[in-house]
Amino acid sequence: TRYWRDWSSDVCSSDLAGEAGWGGRSWSDQHEDGRRFLRESKHPDGADLVLLGDSITQSFGGEGRRTGQPGRASLRRHLPGIVIANQGISGDRTQHLLWRLGNDALAGRRPAVISVLIGTNNVPHDEPEAIAAGTARILDTIRTLTPGSIILLHAVPPRGVDPDDPLRARVARTNDLTRRLATTSTVRWIDPWKPLLDPEGRGVPGRLAADGVHLGQDGYDLWARVLAAELAGIEKERPRERSGPREHGDRPGRPPAAGSTR
Repeated sequence: TRYWRDWSSDVCSSDLAGEAGWGGRSWSDQHEDGRRFLRESKHPDGADLVLLGDSITQSFGGEGRRTGQPGRASLRRHLPGIVIANQGISGDRTQHLLWRLGNDALAGRRPAVISVLIGTNNVPHDEPEAIAAGTARILDTIRTLTPGSIILLHAVPPRGVDPDDPLRARVARTNDLTRRLATTSTVRWIDPWKPLLDPEGRGVPGRLAADGVHLGQDGYDLWARVLAAELAGIEKERPRERSGPREHGDRPGRPPAAGSTR
């Protein structure tokens, strides 16, 4: 069975998720905004943290993004002083993210940490095996482009506000398969989504949005706290090259280098 379909030709020739809160701008514009931030950044590696994903990630907002940013306050509150490049694009599936990585999304930079949250837009359309295969190719591509980066591979959040939503089982199967890809110290499995649901499996208002796909304000606050804890742990693992206060954008132990979800 061939699980993976290469949609690269579709991606580069069309503007996807045209009603994704981009102010009339296109999917290609979003890709270029992400590249421009990293290319022009004065941080030695472009950013401390790159966020790759779909509209769930896009809604964190950030510098260089001209989109809706409902999660921006949480990012600022829990990750102050961290240089973040948000490359979430609404509507993206694994195929689209793979295309972006193959078309200079990272702009030749080598960030310390890369967050990957992708797959929710695949769930209604693709088999879990296909989603896992696409995710594996994404990880391989990132490791080729920036082998020293630590990848935070996220579980797909639950779909639907009710526990009997038919997509819940597909998400669970997808996560079971993609979790097996996090087998090294540089690819770490992150599943912060349990608090989005109550003990009966229903979406918690304010954490999981009413559409059963996106995050609410409290959901973004939860996710930002998890990312902050992960970054703090990673920093402790790295040997410090010098003493003294940390400058904005510096990272110890690393020499300078170079949706549809709507």
